[in-house]
Amino acid sequence: MNTGTPGTPAKSAAASRLLRIADAVACAMFAAVFLIFNYKIFTRYFEHDEAVWADEVLVILFIWIVFWANAFLLRDEKQITFDLVYRLLPASGKRAAALARFILIGAIFLCSLLGALDYIGFLWREHTPVLNLRLDYVYSCFGVFMIAVIARAIYSIVKLFGTGWRNHI
Repeated sequence: MNTGTPGTPAKSAAASRLLRIADAVACAMFAAVFLIFNYKIFTRYFEHDEAVWADEVLVILFIWIVFWANAFLLRDEKQITFDLVYRLLPASGKRAAALARFILIGAIFLCSLLGALDYIGFLWREHTPVLNLRLDYVYSCFGVFMIAVIARAIYSIVKLFGTGWRNHI
């Protein structure tokens, strides 16, 4: 069992397993990008043929990698932030700023979730040009990303209202 870092509770075995699975999926997608990109180079320069499907698959993989990694692997403290003022605040000010940030982000994503999911659902009518894949499948990762951002915002708000809130600022 992962004991976590000092001052934080231990992660459950199930959460650690899910994190490893999400990491393995991201690694598999990166490996696929590497292999397909090299295949495309090989066919273009050595066989004088164009693997047009490869461009489409690479774009889809990059879309999935960005949203998958941000939904499941990138921790909030690793996000790029503008924190010149935040760093100068006392602990209670940091708590208030973090609460405002998570409430704002969560509310924005929650308000736009239904519209985004509706549009993703609408995309079943459209297909990719080469492989004829449905665009609702291609962009479904965005819906997963939005739900993950909302869940992380709620989780962070709950933690900041808890007794150990100083560990979460």
